[in-house]
This record gives sequence, C-alpha cells and structure tokens, in this order.
Amino acid sequence: MGPFDHLAEMHRDLEERFEAIESADPDDVQPLAAELIEALQLHSRLEERHLYPLIARVQGRARARQGIEDHLTLRELISEMEDLRPSSFEWLARLFAIKDVVMAHVQEEEAQDFPCLQKVLAPYEQDELQRALERTHGELLRDMHGTPAPVGAMPILEPLRWDA
Repeated sequence: MGPFDHLAEMHRDLEERFEAIESADPDDVQPLAAELIEALQLHSRLEERHLYPLIARVQGRARARQGIEDHLTLRELISEMEDLRPSSFEWLARLFAIKDVVMAHVQEEEAQDFPCLQKVLAPYEQDELQRALERTHGELLRDMHGTPAPVGAMPILEPLRWDA
C-alpha cells in the first residue's frame, strides 16, 4: 500500500464516520461527532505536514493554498461548533457544512492531486512519504491522547511558510 492509498483509506474512514452520524440516534450524535473531529484534525495535520509541501512543489503554491484554505475553513467550523449546544440546529448546520467541505476536498485530492503526485514522484519518494505519514500518524496519536513525545522530538506542526 502506497502513501496515496493510505490517505484515501483515511478519506473512506471519514466518509463512514459521517454516515454513522447521519444514521445515529440523537443521543449518540455528539460522541460520534467528537470522534469524527479528532479524525479530521489528525488527517488535516498529516496532509499539512507532508502532502501540501509536495503539492506546492509539483502543482504550485496556488493549488496547495486551496487545500490549506479548506483546512482553515474546517478549523473555523469546528471552533464554532465548540461554542454551540451539541445537537442544536446551529451545531448540526456546522456539522453538515464540515461534511460538504470534506467531501469536496476529498474528491479534488483523489481526482487531481493523488494521480498527479503518483506520476511525478519517484518510487523512493513515495516510499519516503509513506514512512513519514506512518511516523507522523503515530506521533500525532500519542500527542492527541496525552502520551508525551520523547524529549527532543520535532514539533508536530511546523508553521506554514509560503515563501520557503
């Protein structure tokens, strides 16, 4: 399995989580949404750290910015949800807006970005990307669940710099 298969599997997981929320009893929606948001945050951080620098290099900074803007929109919607009463009309509206952004974002990545990067990146670069995704995935999970990172470990997220 290559790096783009790994990311596509994460996309399928997100889609399944949205479907579970849509078919859940009202009392089960908030815990499922919390799990979805955690999965979204993890996936976004992986893409921001590893995928978007490649997209900027191969397809240009403008295309990478589009993806990053989707992620910023998701962060804003998630932040707004935190200030609302769970399962209220406004909270659900944010949740469905998140779904719309995620589904459009996934379609664009899988139809345009992944095939382009797969053609351009050498096999060894794809292997390096796969290892980096797996390593960062583990680091992020440890960070999200309160297990401290080893002393001297690299920061999980670097600041985004478009001029680099």
